Amino acid sequence: MDAGTFYERVKKYDNTWSEVLFFPGRFQVYRYIFCHHACNLFVELDATFFFGVLHSLGCFKNMFMFEEGFGNYRTDRYGKPSHGLKKLIDRLTGVSLLAGESKFLTGEYLYLPDLYKSIFPNLNKDIRTFNKPFVAHLQDEIPFFLKLSDGYEDFLSLKDKRIGIYLTSHHIDSKFIDAIKKDSPSLDLMYIKLHPHIKNIDGLEQYQLKIIRSNIMIEFLLLILLNNGNKLTIYHDNSTSVIWFQDLIVNKNLGQRYEEYERVASYIRALKNK
Repeated sequence: MDAGTFYERVKKYDNTWSEVLFFPGRFQVYRYIFCHHACNLFVELDATFFFGVLHSLGCFKNMFMFEEGFGNYRTDRYGKPSHGLKKLIDRLTGVSLLAGESKFLTGEYLYLPDLYKSIFPNLNKDIRTFNKPFVAHLQDEIPFFLKLSDGYEDFLSLKDKRIGIYLTSHHIDSKFIDAIKKDSPSLDLMYIKLHPHIKNIDGLEQYQLKIIRSNIMIEFLLLILLNNGNKLTIYHDNSTSVIWFQDLIVNKNLGQRYEEYERVASYIRALKNK
């Protein structure tokens, strides 16, 4: 499914909005905000040169970042360093290299506000949370997201299976393939879900894994499979997608230990154990 098709489905099925717009690129978004001033902007990252300029020109009143896995809780999550005139403009307009610290950012919507405040105790932002925990929120949204997605239909009929899924990062790592194959006697089905950055799938048949070709968010797919009584073993490299499912799956994080990830993962585990 391409972006245009997704846009048409959002217009058709999501009655939340009075108007839904489609832009071919970020520059067109910035141009639209410049021409049509906004009261509130909701973004995944505030550390952006154009947002600093637009705010200085009075093009929006408030800006909120929204939850993006464990990214919001990272102390090492930086924007791209600027140079020359752009660096000067960043400084003058309040653009920060650290996500969440730009002076024009009003606040953030987070699932773990208390954790965030403990990591950034001196950050003076409006921290808001959601009405339901992540998985419960996800459960409510499954029917809607099925309307926006393709290629998931075969998974609806999978029940009471032992399923292994390798969630790749930006490249396919042979040690993950070896791990899932080693476990193959205890699995009924084995899948590989390719990261969107992987475009070339030539030669994937050599791994003897079924490719998940659906564009549905993997979090929804995991929940669908779990709802049908399947037992899931997930092989991943510090994946945000499984961080909320640790108590519901066999969690095989084979990536290099990453303290920023583990801090959030361990916090969620502690919440589930209360």
